[in-house]
Amino acid sequence: MSTTSDAPDPSIRLLTPERRPVVLGVFGLMGFIAFESFAVTTALPVVARDLDAERWYAAAFAATLTAGLVGMTVGGSWADRRGPLRPLLFGGTTFLLGVALCVIAPGMGVFVLGRLLQGIGGGIDSVVLYVIIARFVHEDVRHRMFALLTAAWLLPSLAGPLISGALVELVHWRTVFAFVLAGSALSLACLVNVVRRSPSSGTGGAVLGRRELWAAVAAVALLGLHLTGPGGGAVGIAAMAGSTVLLLVAAVALLPSGTLRARAGIPRLVALRTLLGASVTATDVHLPPYLQHVLGYTPTMSGLVVAVGALGWASGAWFQGRSTADPHAPGLLWRAGALVACGPLGAALVVGGVLPVPAAVVGCVLMGFGMGAAYPRISASVLALSPVERRGEHGSSLQISEAMGSSLLLAATGAILASSLVGGYPIVYSAATVVALCALAVALAARGDGGARRVEDGG
Repeated sequence: MSTTSDAPDPSIRLLTPERRPVVLGVFGLMGFIAFESFAVTTALPVVARDLDAERWYAAAFAATLTAGLVGMTVGGSWADRRGPLRPLLFGGTTFLLGVALCVIAPGMGVFVLGRLLQGIGGGIDSVVLYVIIARFVHEDVRHRMFALLTAAWLLPSLAGPLISGALVELVHWRTVFAFVLAGSALSLACLVNVVRRSPSSGTGGAVLGRRELWAAVAAVALLGLHLTGPGGGAVGIAAMAGSTVLLLVAAVALLPSGTLRARAGIPRLVALRTLLGASVTATDVHLPPYLQHVLGYTPTMSGLVVAVGALGWASGAWFQGRSTADPHAPGLLWRAGALVACGPLGAALVVGGVLPVPAAVVGCVLMGFGMGAAYPRISASVLALSPVERRGEHGSSLQISEAMGSSLLLAATGAILASSLVGGYPIVYSAATVVALCALAVALAARGDGGARRVEDGG
């Protein structure tokens, strides 16, 4: 077969007049979903203080992550079975409603409800956008569209915390969510107008299967953890224990068999991503409130620390993309895991009074570089090990497991801080460091997996 027949046609452009509304709509909607997820890291400490609900800080942050479990699971199957229009409309409207509630929230209860709706809607649409790309973007330029999607996440990771900090300081924290509301609404309207004209947009509602139901169970368990954790007491501890057991049962049903034991192959890779993501999320989430509430940093300055860490992530991803090394080389993952551990360890030494704040900044940069290098390798290895008919399932397992692990660790660390706001920070970062070291141990164990072999669920 001719090699030129498989090459992209250079005459096919991404931004043609008929394709431009789709490209701009997808980029805009994904960009504002990403902006909100990064901007809230800087704004949320001020929100919690303004609403007199600092003990609910971790719950407010994790609400979107938790509800996203259901959104991501439902969105993919709904779009596959019924077409993208209905899930796009439902997900977009739900996301906008959630952001609007955050804008007008009189108390933390309404704010958390808004964050939950954002998670459901954003989770649905983040998956549906891939279906829209497959339907409306020619395969010869599809790789350019996915590069734009990467930029839609990368740019907010760098600018989101800084812009959010500036808006909080100069205007009000509600303007951060108002900005997201206006931009998301415009992008959604643009996309809906295009998708509605498609003759194969599909009709009908979502179809809930086994995975969707177990994802809902996991979300309920995680929500229970976050609602009962800050309360403390014997009843709160018992409720947290029950929610943890329920979450583990849901994890067994949702994830590849052997994930909780980090069994060789796909389960070990899924477990590795879970541990890495949880330690990084806990490090990033708790650093801004420590800098603002304990050290007196402004929101903009605390956002700068997070943005610098994101710059490390971008550098790691760039390095990984330019590397000519074997994509399945066993040495990279454990080295990346060691770099990731520098983030929570550096923060632990800073909050413990051993090192100055710049040490935490350096640790976050190294942590970000490790994550930027590790994530593409983990995803590529999972695809290489997966049978073709199960790549979607295993790919979603990576996202679901990371969301579950991150939310679980946030619930635990949030409960620690709720019982001792200042004195709890060393314990929080010690816990995040332990999780990162567990990830390093799993990465070291992966060196002996012996190459790419397929690992089936239940195998």
